Amino acid sequence: MPYYEVRGVDLAARIAKLRTKSGVVETPYLFPVVDPVRQEVDLGTIKSLGFMGIITNAYLFYRRKRGEVVDIHKALSWDKVLMTDSGGYQILTYGDVEVGNKGIVIYQKMVGSDVGVILDVPTGSHMNVDQALTAVEETFKRALEALPIIQDSDALWVLPLQGAPHKELVAYSSIRSWRYPYHINALGSPTVLLEKYKYGVMIEIVALTRLYMPPNKPLHVFGVGHPMVIPFLVALGADLFDSASYILYARDGRYMTSNGTKRVNELSYLPCSCPICSKYSSRELLELPKDQLVKELALHNLYKISEELRKVKQAIVEGRLWEYIEERKNSHPSLREAFEVLKRYMDLLMKYAPRSKTPIHSLFISDYESKNNPKVLHFKYSVEESLWKPIDKVVLLPAVEKPYGESTIIKNIPAEIAFNAEIDDFYFYHPILGVFPALVSNTYPLFQHEEPEIMQYPQSTCIELFQEVMKFIDRAKPREVILLALEEIEWSKCLGEMLSHRGLHVHWIRGFRAALQ
Repeated sequence: MPYYEVRGVDLAARIAKLRTKSGVVETPYLFPVVDPVRQEVDLGTIKSLGFMGIITNAYLFYRRKRGEVVDIHKALSWDKVLMTDSGGYQILTYGDVEVGNKGIVIYQKMVGSDVGVILDVPTGSHMNVDQALTAVEETFKRALEALPIIQDSDALWVLPLQGAPHKELVAYSSIRSWRYPYHINALGSPTVLLEKYKYGVMIEIVALTRLYMPPNKPLHVFGVGHPMVIPFLVALGADLFDSASYILYARDGRYMTSNGTKRVNELSYLPCSCPICSKYSSRELLELPKDQLVKELALHNLYKISEELRKVKQAIVEGRLWEYIEERKNSHPSLREAFEVLKRYMDLLMKYAPRSKTPIHSLFISDYESKNNPKVLHFKYSVEESLWKPIDKVVLLPAVEKPYGESTIIKNIPAEIAFNAEIDDFYFYHPILGVFPALVSNTYPLFQHEEPEIMQYPQSTCIELFQEVMKFIDRAKPREVILLALEEIEWSKCLGEMLSHRGLHVHWIRGFRAALQ
């Protein structure tokens, strides 16, 4: 049975079963970081929230047990999936640790980790390119050194990919990872990027990693634990995350929301309906003893992370992950930046995104960015390749009333225009959906989409629509072109004016909205 079984996809995101010797976690998934000694939120509570896997630090466990080999599941009273990190973060923080790569790999193997990590050398955020390359090479050297130790292990093993934030090193590490038979690749993420809301850089290095690493392997991103960025990283193919953010934020009095982090002492109301926020008012929460306040805040933060993962999975199932990201992009300036970077990797999203899903859900057109929805792009490319064909006469109609093939416009085409025209001659134009034949107007997504009756488009819309229409005309090479333009619809009016300046026949329609009423 495969250890990683994909069950659903959307964009480059996967819902999958990650199978270990102690159980299964369903990706996208976040491993809450737990302290092997001091843990404010007990593990039974973490499990009750739906987290079936945790991660702890094997190096700290080793130190606190003074190297004694004990069953780590029993020591932590945890019977589900248990991932151990190796101590790479301690190397980044303190410069070195007292146990070597071989020693910590053997220790993880002997204490019974379900998912283990070699002792990598993180590049952090302050290394120059030469220093970072040295860290990358040392990490691969250690990965090779560990292979004889782990080849008979029943655990899954993680190959860390270092080099961030240097993009060329991230790409190099991802390409080189093809040579190493590890189960999971993991991107070492500079925590400072997350702390400073540098999500655009984070998006780019995750995209580069997924673009060049083996597509069949799951991708873990170290240190990502905020719900606001998770959908964007999942869309690019990140499958697994881990973070102690839920407890670190709580100790600092920080309250997670889906679009940022707030200081709990600055909240007049708790903008959440989780059990914690339903139980307390903001004032009552602040009146709790410090240790209880930390625990309750940590629980709230875990609820928000869990909620976000469920929302993302449902969006994947429905084929609406792009639309979900469109909705989220305007909730914080850093997410808008992340969205702009995401669009640069449209080829990656298009490569894996299904054209439609069963059962079919309506496509949502919410704003002009919907033109980049891979479902829209797939449709436009297929129409352009197979349905744009040489034709003697073309009548271009504005797509403003569904079903387009039975719209008021097509039913009331002036006789002088319809004369000698056949159904094959009629094409619709739309600022998002492009140019398409009337004959396919009842197919997906032309019939199965929703859009505002009145939507504001940027000024560039007219130019892009004009370019698309001209591209169609160049392909179809018609002897005669007639465009019906609506004076009341800005994008149709603008297109009509631009084409009339080109000498094409434009027939103006006035009072269209009144006619509909």
